[in-house]
Amino acid sequence: MRKKGYRYFVIIVILFVGVHLVQVQIDYRKKLENLESALLLMPGQMAGSLVLGGFKGLAADLLWLQMETLWHSGQHYKILPLLEAIAWLQPSYILVWTIGGWHMAYNIYAAVKTEEEKQYWYDQGIKFLKKGLSYPFNANKYDIYFELGWTYYHKGKDYPNAVKYLEKATKYPHPDYVDDVLAHAYEKNGEIEKAIKQWEFVRDNYTAFFDIATRMINDLKTKGKATP
Repeated sequence: MRKKGYRYFVIIVILFVGVHLVQVQIDYRKKLENLESALLLMPGQMAGSLVLGGFKGLAADLLWLQMETLWHSGQHYKILPLLEAIAWLQPSYILVWTIGGWHMAYNIYAAVKTEEEKQYWYDQGIKFLKKGLSYPFNANKYDIYFELGWTYYHKGKDYPNAVKYLEKATKYPHPDYVDDVLAHAYEKNGEIEKAIKQWEFVRDNYTAFFDIATRMINDLKTKGKATP
């Protein structure tokens, strides 16, 4: 009897995840097609979390595998609902947000052909990363701030926003390269004095960056430009 009850519970979990995937895909299509009609297939997030309980990690792992399958089969347009579902299941897992944002703003961006599609996936990557920051337990770590800053800097060439989020990333324990990227962002944003001060900080605190920081400072002071 105990084994039969366990099988029923597993079936319920699988059905619940399936219903959630249907709902997020409906929501996704509604956004794309600007539909206003509502179709509710599942309870709120709190109730969902209680039902899934200890199976959330397993469900998320299965969704990751499905996302990889969709990507390699060229069905990238189906990935966003899955990323939303994974993030819903494990919102405190930073890699869900950073990899998800990167996947949209870089990988899928490169796979689609029209400028409209590229802009759409860039925007979705940005929105996904910002959604990750809306959870308090993610907002006190550097990771998502850095991914946002880097995406704005490298992909969007949006230097004011790059500076904004990279500065926030440096407020929390972070790798050395975060300060390096912030120095470049200051320069690209036209804040030369801040760039020099940032490079001086990098030079004085990170031995591995000493030579490049020294060169950057010299170029900024003599030429007003250092980053190619």
